[in-house]
Parts: sequence; structure tokens; C-alpha cells
Amino acid sequence: MRKNVLKAFGGILLAGVLTAPVLVSAGPQPTPAPQEHERHPVIRESIEKIENARHDLQAYADRDFGGHRAKAVEHLDQALKELHMAMDYDKH
Repeated sequence: MRKNVLKAFGGILLAGVLTAPVLVSAGPQPTPAPQEHERHPVIRESIEKIENARHDLQAYADRDFGGHRAKAVEHLDQALKELHMAMDYDKH
């Protein structure tokens, strides 16, 4: 059993030695120029979260809750519209 453990450890060590030059030779990668929507990561993330919440309300809510679910979706749509307008406003 001890022989198997040493063999396994040797294999792991060898794999590390063989891949080390690849990792070292890669060096620092240049950062790509930010895309337009990346200028405002908080707004982009907010848009994604609101879109996910909107999807969940429409796909998984088991009833309308007296019209409140539909009204919440309307408010989420309005929030998305405002966030997209904010992104467009900054282009000017």
C-alpha cells in the first residue's frame, strides 16, 4: 500500500513539474479593452438580476396573488427601461 501511495504522489509531483513551465511561460495576459457595457458594471449586474427576478416571477410563481405579481413584473420592466436609459444617457 505504501508503494501505491508513493507512486500516486510521484505522479502528482511529476504532473506539477510538467505543467509548471506552461503556467510560468504564459506570463501576464494583457487586459482587453472594456466593452461599452462594462463601463458601468453595477448597472449591468443590476439589469441581469432584475431580468432573472422577472423571469422567475413569470415562470415559477404558482399564482398571480391578486394581480400583485403582474404589477411587480410591470415595475421590473420599468426599472429595466430606466437602467437602459441611464446607460444610453452616458453615451452622450
